[in-house]
Amino acid sequence: MSGITLTSTQRQTLSSLSETGSLFNRTQARLNSGKKVNSVTDDAVAYFRAQSLTDRATNIVNRKANIDQSIQSLNAALAATSAVDGLLSQLKGVLEGARGASLSQRVASTQQFKDIGQQLAQLVKDTTYQGLNILDSSSANLATQFSERTAATFTINGYNLTSTSAGNQRSLFTAAIVAFNSNGSINFSNVVASAVSGGGTVTGFSALDLTGTAAGAGTVAASVAAAIFTTSDNRIDAAISQLHSVASALGTNVAILQARADFSTNYSSALTTGSDALTLADLNTEAANSQALTLRQQLGIQSLSVSGTQNQSILTLLR
Repeated sequence: MSGITLTSTQRQTLSSLSETGSLFNRTQARLNSGKKVNSVTDDAVAYFRAQSLTDRATNIVNRKANIDQSIQSLNAALAATSAVDGLLSQLKGVLEGARGASLSQRVASTQQFKDIGQQLAQLVKDTTYQGLNILDSSSANLATQFSERTAATFTINGYNLTSTSAGNQRSLFTAAIVAFNSNGSINFSNVVASAVSGGGTVTGFSALDLTGTAAGAGTVAASVAAAIFTTSDNRIDAAISQLHSVASALGTNVAILQARADFSTNYSSALTTGSDALTLADLNTEAANSQALTLRQQLGIQSLSVSGTQNQSILTLLR
C-alpha cells in the first residue's frame, strides 16, 4: 500500500489549517455562549471561582423571595391594623353618642357597640397570610432567614389583639379585663364598665343614664354612670394607643425586611457581575478573531491549491 507524499510546505500548511480550525471552533463557541470559559477545561480556576459566586448569588436570590413574602405578610397585618383603628374609632363614637341619649337610643347603641366589637374580632381572625396570623396569637412568629447562616434570622413575635384572657400585654385591651369572649364577641360589661356598686354588672347603655330622666331597668346612679363612661372611654383610648404601637412595630419590621431585600438584590447583582468578569468573553474581540481566522483558513486553502498546481505543472513538463 503506497502512501501519499506531501511536501514540507504542504504539511506545514495542513498543520496550520488544523490549528486555525481549532481556534475558529473555540471562537465560535465563545460567540454562541457569550463566555470565554464554558467548562472546567477552558480555565479550571476561573470556572470554579465563577461557579462559587454564581451559586452564592442564586442562594441570596432564593432567600430574597422569602424576605419578600415576609414583607407581604406584615403588609397584610398593617392593613388589618388600619381597619381595626377605624372600628375602634367607631366604638368610641358609639360610646360618646350614648351619653345623655334617650333610652331607645341607648338600647340601639348597645347593639351597635357589640356588632362593631364582633366584626373587629372577626377581622383580626381573618388576617391570615399563607396560614400565619401574627395578630391573632402571641405564640405565632414570623421567622425570616436572610442567608445560609443560622444567625442571620429575623423573628417577629405575634400579637393576640382579641385575647380572651385578662392582662395580656400583646392584646388591644391590656388592662386586667377579659375584653373578648371565646366566640369572638366583645364582652360589653368588661370593656364598658366592669363590676358596679352592689355586685351587679352593666350589660348595656340602657343602664347608664346621666340625665336621670330616661331610666331603664337596672339603671345605676348618674354619678356611677359618669364614672363608667369615663373609664370605658379611657379603655378605648388605651386600646387605640396600643394598636398604634403595634402598627409602629410592624412598620419598623417592614423597613428592616425591605432594607435586607434591597441589600440582597444589590449583593446578588455584585456576585453575578464578579462571576461574569471571570467567564464572559469580549464579543467584539471574538468577532474580530473569527474574521481573522476565516481569512487565515482561506489563505491556507489557497496555499494548498497553489502548491498542488505547481506540482501538476512539473509533472506536465516531465511527460
